[in-house]
Amino acid sequence: MRKVCLGLFLGVFGLWLNSAQAQFQEWTADPLPAVQIKTVAFKGWVPVRTEPLRGTLILVPGKLGDGRGLAADPKWQELATSVGFALLACQFTDGDGSLYQFDATNDVAKSITAAVTHLGQLSTHPELEKAPLALWGHSAGSNIAAKQTNFAPMRVIAMAGSKGSWGPGPETPPGKEEIPMLFIMGGKDKPEWIAGSTPNIEAGQKRRAPWTIALQKNEAHDAAPGLPLVRAFLKASIEQRFTAPKNTANTAAVSIFKTTPRPMGGTPKPGATMVKLERIDQKQGWLGDPETYEIAPAVSYKGNKSKAQWLPDEATAKAWQDYLRL
Repeated sequence: MRKVCLGLFLGVFGLWLNSAQAQFQEWTADPLPAVQIKTVAFKGWVPVRTEPLRGTLILVPGKLGDGRGLAADPKWQELATSVGFALLACQFTDGDGSLYQFDATNDVAKSITAAVTHLGQLSTHPELEKAPLALWGHSAGSNIAAKQTNFAPMRVIAMAGSKGSWGPGPETPPGKEEIPMLFIMGGKDKPEWIAGSTPNIEAGQKRRAPWTIALQKNEAHDAAPGLPLVRAFLKASIEQRFTAPKNTANTAAVSIFKTTPRPMGGTPKPGATMVKLERIDQKQGWLGDPETYEIAPAVSYKGNKSKAQWLPDEATAKAWQDYLRL
């Protein structure tokens, strides 16, 4: 009897282990000679679910970094699971540290897009090929994430950058200013990076783009302290762009797919078609005072709204406030 129980336990454990391991996919892609990057590699993670995945969260490390380990980070996995996204963590190493950030030929952006499609094929989630993209990057990775919003603005659902050097950049392709973006800066970081980022962000804010600045006056270039704010911002922004505006009769969540759920282990359904994402309704969000860090719902905010920072919801507003008060 004991042997039978042990055998049953080992069998169940083996199935669980295989399932857990199957969530990760890792591969090396082609080099990018146009931007002088010799090593390009990716690691993906897919949450266990029977429904189609809603999108992919892309994580890009700092200059010439290997960020593949981020795919195994429980906090990133928790965020991805909560919004029904896959994770894709990137490595761009062995090469020129400047060319690939500017990405004048869109080679990095194309490589990331191709990697999302490849992850969908490996994980039997072909819907990822056309599903929305959310992005976070640190330093050079923030600049790469911003470039992705130029390359595929209609597909990017949200973006956050930590300590980048030019914010969203000066380009304004159609759809880019509908993307909610968060830019975390450190008051003790390089002054030229703050000076290079702020005007581009503020120019978009004046045009009513849902872009947010979080300037932590006591920080330099570290990314870790701001990650709780990053995750809160991305979660709220993703969910709001999947939800019909509250001032319409239809208040139900919008499904981005025309496919039906696939059974676990079954044959994958055909890839989904891309659909238009909702615009952010900033009047339904919160506002924060960049000097006092006081926060309030946008409808009841008493401060100077022209100088306030937009925040998608209360949880993000509190995370913004906590971060700036560190």
